[in-house]
Amino acid sequence: MRHPKTSATLATTLLAALLAGCGGGDGEAGAEGASLEPIREAPPFALETLGGDSLRLADLEGNRVILMNFWASWCAPCRAEVPDLIELQEAYEEEPFTVLGITVNDLPRDSRAFAKEMGMNYPNVIGTPAMLERYGVSPWLPTTLLVRDGEVVREWVGPQTREQFEAVVRVALGKAGSVEEEDDAG
Repeated sequence: MRHPKTSATLATTLLAALLAGCGGGDGEAGAEGASLEPIREAPPFALETLGGDSLRLADLEGNRVILMNFWASWCAPCRAEVPDLIELQEAYEEEPFTVLGITVNDLPRDSRAFAKEMGMNYPNVIGTPAMLERYGVSPWLPTTLLVRDGEVVREWVGPQTREQFEAVVRVALGKAGSVEEEDDAG
């Protein structure tokens, strides 16, 4: 016979692990502190774009802030994020900022068709297992990294809204003092 307290503790632990692994957290931008401290270096890469060209991280040097969104065409939460990412790219096109889409676990033809269908206005590359490993990216999609000056400073696992991304992007661009200030204002 199971002890009720043990069963409840086990159920709570399993639920917390499931939510954390599937991006079920609240995704609040301010959850990790007021500043955007480096988590790890953003390793260099050279990947094929959906258009067949090559893109290197160094090619994006004019952008101090890069929102790297890992996605797949079959991923419903990824699909839901795209309109917000398109809006962010448009809103900050005059800033040293870009969204960079990285398709993973997807057929290139499906990724190309989806990017065209959605009207993605930002560069997209085909991710490789080696790149995912170097970046330490979770296998859960969508996963998004914020890179500032060559350092990963924030990571989200699971779907986010424009507001959640934008609060942190504004801090990274120096348009807001801290993530908490942006959370309070939003």
